[in-house]
Amino acid sequence: MTDTFEAKKRILREQAEARLAHSVSKVENLSLEEIKTLFHEYQVHQIELELQNEELRDTQKQYEIARDRFARLFNDAPVGYLTIDQSGIIAQTNQTFAEMVERDSHLLGGKALVDFIATADRSAFLGRFKAFFKSPEGKQLSFTLQGSHRRVRCVGKIENQRQEPAQKRRLLLVLSDITDQARAEKALLERERFLTSILETTQDGFWVIDADGLLTDVNDAYCRMTGYTKEELEGLNISELDAVEDDAMTGERIARIVENGSELFETRHRRKDGSVFDVEISVSFLSQHGGMFVCFCRDISGRKSAELACRENEMRYRLLSDLTMEGIVIHKMGVAVDLNASLARLLGYEPYEILGRNMLELIVHERDRHIVRENVVKDYARPYVVRFVKKNGEVIFVELEARNFEINGETMRVASVRDITERKKSEEEIARVNAELRNALAEKDRFFSIIAHDLKSPISGFLSLTKILVEDFEGLTMKEVNISLNALYKSSVRVFALLENLLEWAKLQQGMLTCSRGPFLLQELIKSSIDFKHSIAEQKEITLLYDVPDGLIADIDPPMIGTVLRNLLSNALKFSNRGGQVLITATQSADTITVAVRDDGVGMDQATLSKLFSLDNKITRLGTEDEASTGLGLILCKEFVEKHGGRIWAESSPGQGATFYFTLPVGDRNGGTSTC
Repeated sequence: MTDTFEAKKRILREQAEARLAHSVSKVENLSLEEIKTLFHEYQVHQIELELQNEELRDTQKQYEIARDRFARLFNDAPVGYLTIDQSGIIAQTNQTFAEMVERDSHLLGGKALVDFIATADRSAFLGRFKAFFKSPEGKQLSFTLQGSHRRVRCVGKIENQRQEPAQKRRLLLVLSDITDQARAEKALLERERFLTSILETTQDGFWVIDADGLLTDVNDAYCRMTGYTKEELEGLNISELDAVEDDAMTGERIARIVENGSELFETRHRRKDGSVFDVEISVSFLSQHGGMFVCFCRDISGRKSAELACRENEMRYRLLSDLTMEGIVIHKMGVAVDLNASLARLLGYEPYEILGRNMLELIVHERDRHIVRENVVKDYARPYVVRFVKKNGEVIFVELEARNFEINGETMRVASVRDITERKKSEEEIARVNAELRNALAEKDRFFSIIAHDLKSPISGFLSLTKILVEDFEGLTMKEVNISLNALYKSSVRVFALLENLLEWAKLQQGMLTCSRGPFLLQELIKSSIDFKHSIAEQKEITLLYDVPDGLIADIDPPMIGTVLRNLLSNALKFSNRGGQVLITATQSADTITVAVRDDGVGMDQATLSKLFSLDNKITRLGTEDEASTGLGLILCKEFVEKHGGRIWAESSPGQGATFYFTLPVGDRNGGTSTC
């Protein structure tokens, strides 16, 4: 550009000097006054030339800016531009087309356009190309690009049609990406076919009437209902078919439907043969094409049919109502431009309190704003979950789905908002219940393992001893028989205790074990428990003592707490040395009673203490005289105590005995009974 401009200036100067040589007189022949005048004119012309030069430089600068702007627009345009010759060879392309075919733009020159078209569309393109090139005005070409599988639609224009000879003309093509549009058109066509199929196969009558009440379309089902043909029905006024309403009533109904948008009502229609039948009509008003009414008709002559129609319509309208609960907002760069009433109700704001505000700062929880920022830059954001903060400060979970769209050259974004707070709560509740179920199943498995282990040993002893008695009875002395019978008795006692605890445990887990709490003298329950274990204590020469205040009343279920006391006494006797002592005490503090069962036996270490009261860690310790454990006693104690709102624990050290504590609620002497 600059070289051309300088060349023109040089030529212009040469022409000026030549003209000056022929038109201007010699300076020697001019007077002083003429020289002054000539010099003044020269200065004026010089200034004029400088001004013209400045204008030329500004024009050149504007030209260069326009040229660069055009280049940027050409390359950054949202559509593909390319120039091809009559053979379909690419002469020039923009960056958008290069991205469409996934190539570098500088590598496309000299390539044939057909090489970038999908194989299935090449023959169609080649068949139409020459005619399209010759006269592209008003024509379009559509094809799929190779590799990217984008569907494009192109229009063309001949470049320099008048300046260039026909053989040198080139075609400018403008390619628009219509992949989504083609997909949408296909879906729309399929939807139309689907709806048409429904309307033609449904048993309900269907028709469309214009704003004047004249039928413009009708389906076969309504023809069958009335006995008319489509040709006979089209053009009739709906009042001619209604056997109940006159023209005035029909006009009022039409006006009401236009105002309200839709209406569901019952009436009677007249068939071609003059007979009348009951129908239920559902009408919706659409404002397109000057106003039209879409009507569905159902024969409700039978009562069951009427009831079914009512239920289906109720379900249909309920579903429609549910759909309107979804919040919709349109925003530009996060600032709300428009929203529906459902979103305002969901957030507890009036619409005007949200419009013009930054949605991110107003309603998105501060800890979830980064999630929104990550998705808002996407042209389409698939559904994702964040937290919103309502006007009253309540935090709710919502599911967002959004996409960009353009209107009047501006990029806007529409987002749908679904309240999923209850769903999240349900998911959390399901997770909690599943965790409880897993724990329950694991506990059941551990429980079965304990039972199997504890039953195996005594039953194996039964088998061995009974086998000896059966096979060698004649050769056994009475002492050996007594020893065997005594062993059988001990095994029987152990199995019975195990089964008794097992039965209590099963009842508890199945909810069959009732717990009825009421005021009860604790001293009496402790004395009866000591009496129950007195014979076992005498066998080991162990002294059983208690220290319980008179009149101390606990709010308990006596059988359950009796089971706790007996199990703790059994453990104390089992692990006490012959001649030892077991003491039961009870003290009250405020509204809590603490019961302690203390022995001076072998005690236990901290590792053993940590495994008590749990099915996860079964403790298999024999008593001081090899007494066996059922494995369930302390578990039952824990369950029964916790049903009373108390807790149970133990303190011990090796060789220093052990003390088991549990707490109970204080009872009111005049109080009634209650369930645990």
